Amino acid sequence: AKEAKEAKEAKEAKEAPPKRDKDKEGGKKEGKKREEPAAADKAAAEREKLLKKVIKEGGKKGVEIEGAADMGGLEFFCTTLESPEGDVGLLEASMTAMNAEPDPDAEDRKGCSGRVGKMIFSAGVQQLAMVAYVPAGSAEKVLLADWLHHVCAAVQGEVASPPAAAESPDGGLVASAVVKANADAGKFPLKDK
Repeated sequence: AKEAKEAKEAKEAKEAPPKRDKDKEGGKKEGKKREEPAAADKAAAEREKLLKKVIKEGGKKGVEIEGAADMGGLEFFCTTLESPEGDVGLLEASMTAMNAEPDPDAEDRKGCSGRVGKMIFSAGVQQLAMVAYVPAGSAEKVLLADWLHHVCAAVQGEVASPPAAAESPDGGLVASAVVKANADAGKFPLKDK
């Protein structure tokens, strides 16, 4: 009888699902959960670092444009930026940095070119991003929508965002466009830039 009982228990043990160590499994699950947020946190940190770099580049370029405008009566200017790498959102952040009021307490002067209309370009692998800005004081001389459409027609671009109020102490309008890469047709963002 005792042997029959032991055989029955052994059979049940074989058929029953293996017992799991909840502490070990919980640790594994938590480990996976911890890895996912860590990757997301890392990506967010890298995006923020890139945004700071883009804003810094835009601010410095704004000072250069202001200097050129002061020396020669410049009202409109076209230039390129490298850091946004074809990202329209980052290029728009650069434009905002170019137009910003300078911080009097800052070590370096940044921005300052809100009174100058400009179109900036940034080439990436997938597309060429363009952002155009016309200050309120120059709106009668150049219509932003016409300027952007004219440039888009020359490079087969398409408007990404229509004219809207610009974040600038000088007011005005800002709009963006993109030119998609097409290797089969020989269209490369670096060439269109």
